[in-house]
Amino acid sequence: MTKNIFHNQKRNNENIEIKRFSDLQNVKIKKNVDINRLLNRVKLDQQSEKKYKIIFVSTGFFLLCFVGTFIAILG
Repeated sequence: MTKNIFHNQKRNNENIEIKRFSDLQNVKIKKNVDINRLLNRVKLDQQSEKKYKIIFVSTGFFLLCFVGTFIAILG
């Protein structure tokens, strides 16, 4: 494909090649997905979220008790 470029009132002809990305060719490849693995990953993610929430709530409760005890001792 030729492209005409005008620069300083001169005409230059350049050949431009269109390149195709290899990613477009990989779209046609089909992969088998194991549903059991996906479900196990979801279960593990849910368990880790529950652990995080329990740790967060227990830390907050501990800090609240610690501050309450500190105020009771000083007051």
